[in-house]
Amino acid sequence: MDQQPPIPVMKAQIQHLRALQDLDKQIFRWNKDRLQKPRALDSIDKEVAAKRAEHDGKLKLSKDAKLEVEKKELDLKEREERRKRLEGQRDQSKSNKEYQGYNVEIAAIRNDAGRIEEDVLKLMSSMEEATRMAGEAKSAMESALGKHADAKKGVDSEIAKIDEELKGLRERRAAAASSVDADFLKIYERIQRSKPDAVALAAAVQEADGYHCGCCRMGITYQDINTIMKGKDALPCRSCSRLLYLDAKPAPAPAK
Repeated sequence: MDQQPPIPVMKAQIQHLRALQDLDKQIFRWNKDRLQKPRALDSIDKEVAAKRAEHDGKLKLSKDAKLEVEKKELDLKEREERRKRLEGQRDQSKSNKEYQGYNVEIAAIRNDAGRIEEDVLKLMSSMEEATRMAGEAKSAMESALGKHADAKKGVDSEIAKIDEELKGLRERRAAAASSVDADFLKIYERIQRSKPDAVALAAAVQEADGYHCGCCRMGITYQDINTIMKGKDALPCRSCSRLLYLDAKPAPAPAK
């Protein structure tokens, strides 16, 4: 029986490489989709941040008002203690003039205390209002956090489904890669890693004015087309460096 001539290396590998690229394209799309999923939370993240900032601002106002009330109450207490001390000293006075002098000082303290009491009442009213608004802001923040938690559960669920899909595709890719010659696989994966779309192969497309790279549209010389047809070596596009091939039906990707 006549021995069949060996099939040129690249020609024998191209169908397996195309099957591998088909899987890599799917993996690339799923990975891209996976990266985009958390972006669905962006608007809710902004809402949570805004509600938290509003709550923190209202809470600060409430705390500041409380501190001011405490400060005024301390001032009031000090004046009260001073008034009582002066009244005690007044009762021990030796003359009417000294007695009247204490009365003037005590009256001034009482006037100051009266003004402080009015300030305290106003501040307490402000504190109560600030506390109420802080409570409302807290409720709004907690509502936004709950909304975020629900949305995140949905996103996590979608990511889990994508991860499951990717797991199956990677298993199929490993099987497909095992069918490719090791040297050609290294060349393919090196080119793939350098491309933003992860596409390492490009069809040599025939048009009215000649052949063009199916990815970057660079013209391909007939000499290069002859090299591709011989199928011995891997020929890269002179522009985008992707491996060129003449369109042919790819080998089916290994099943799950």
